[in-house]
Amino acid sequence: MKRRILKACVLSALLIPMGCKKDYLNRDPYGILNQSEFFKTDGAGMKLLTSCYQPMMDGWGFTVNKVAIGDEVVDNAGAGGSDPGDRPQTTEVGRGRPLASNALLFETWANRFKGIGNCNIALEGFVKEGANLIQDGKPVSAETVKRYIAEVKFLRAWYYFDLLVVFKEVPLVIQVEDPSTRKAKASLAELRAQVYKDLDEAIAESNLPRSSALTSAETGRVTKDAALALKARAALFLGGLMEQGVLTGDAKAEYTLAKDAAGDVVKNGGLNLLPDFQDLFRGDYQVGPFSKECILGVMRKFDPAYGLGGDAFAIMNVGRNNVGGWGGNTPTRDLAASFDPADPRKMFTIISHNDIFKTSTGGQEVHNYRGYFNDFDLQHSRKAFVPQQYRQNNDLQRSNWQPYWIRYAEVLLVYAEAIVRSGGSASEALPYVNEVRKRAYVTTSIVDGPAIYRAFGEGLKAVSESEFNTTYAIKASDNVLEAIKAERRHELALEGFRLYDLVRWGTYATTMKAFFQKYGFADKGRDASDKSWPFPIPQIEIDRSNGVLVQNDNY
Repeated sequence: MKRRILKACVLSALLIPMGCKKDYLNRDPYGILNQSEFFKTDGAGMKLLTSCYQPMMDGWGFTVNKVAIGDEVVDNAGAGGSDPGDRPQTTEVGRGRPLASNALLFETWANRFKGIGNCNIALEGFVKEGANLIQDGKPVSAETVKRYIAEVKFLRAWYYFDLLVVFKEVPLVIQVEDPSTRKAKASLAELRAQVYKDLDEAIAESNLPRSSALTSAETGRVTKDAALALKARAALFLGGLMEQGVLTGDAKAEYTLAKDAAGDVVKNGGLNLLPDFQDLFRGDYQVGPFSKECILGVMRKFDPAYGLGGDAFAIMNVGRNNVGGWGGNTPTRDLAASFDPADPRKMFTIISHNDIFKTSTGGQEVHNYRGYFNDFDLQHSRKAFVPQQYRQNNDLQRSNWQPYWIRYAEVLLVYAEAIVRSGGSASEALPYVNEVRKRAYVTTSIVDGPAIYRAFGEGLKAVSESEFNTTYAIKASDNVLEAIKAERRHELALEGFRLYDLVRWGTYATTMKAFFQKYGFADKGRDASDKSWPFPIPQIEIDRSNGVLVQNDNY
């Protein structure tokens, strides 16, 4: 009995000092950094910043998705694929009455909210721990931290605006929330205010550079011009909703916001158009992404030694059969017919069945678009296609293909439209829309360099500046707004803008119903109506919220 008591006393004596330490039961697990320690590790700030860009770099969740929701569900392109059952989620939205279980809509919701969540984590971290950041062994300056914060605020506004264009109203989450938190939809006015707040704070940050000040190593990062361009894009959209009575406000004042933001880029950004439209989409991606036309893009470089792969877009949206792609994103006959035959952008936007490209060995690659869900249109996107000479081992996934998310050409067109819609004269707007149009007709090549034969290249001829001014330039006597609308479709086709335009112009339903009546293929536009947009909130998100999040009234 004495031995047992002695052992108990010794054990108690050993436990007493451990039990008295306040942190004994609150120790971090071995091998796991707490937040404070993470921010003291080298490169932590840049890693956190990169996490905010990451959802935009997701080939499926963002790049393929953005063009699907922007072009393939409307009159610019079809879903494509091996057969009608290959991409039903895109085809269903294209009919005009998607189910709340639609996978394309859920993918959009999940990707953008992932980006928003990453941005909220980063903003909280930079505010609390910014003074502890180290990069390459040296303290990160307060000015650099402020730049990080401005970039993150832009990205949060970017993801929210994407959601707004598709769903109209979504939950507003601007801080790190407990995972169990459930939030109702914010009003469109509240979302508008937050998007502008984030963008205005980014624009006002003196440490956020203009695009012209970026070094080559920084290409792809957010700039003041990107924030101004996104503000102009958002204001043009919101102004359209005000005109339709969807959002309360002064549409002319909203268009003035768009004009002022776009005008700042045009007048102060030091940007310009590439002389040859072909250089944007030739396939090498060595000129366009590094030019003064590219305001924001996702830099891609195929380099397996560094674990860098190509974008899924470059194989998903290319012709099947001998071409080797998966057959998505099939430009419509309607899009092709809308181009002036003398406009070379038609050739650099759409590839036709039986077009011929050079192979890497000097042979011929005849594009065969028959035998899959493309038999009606028989076309594919030239903007998605990388010819063999610009790939490794002829593999479509081994290329430097990359998207442009903001181009200077778009800013010029936004500026021209905003001038007119805010009450300015047509003559004031014409120089900017004609700058884009002149590039297409006068200085763009009429030969597709990597090709042997292009159907849409037949009959193209060089156009002099005087001939352009006489025959092709938009005049003050023209319907300038309609001309700008057409110019947007031709300049930005298959880059994810068409749904945005149709919704803000209030022409989605009429355009899609007319499309169905004329073509009928895949029942696109069959169920389109004024009740089609905004699209339904994913049902799985409503279920997760336990009823806090409610479905859009039109569904």
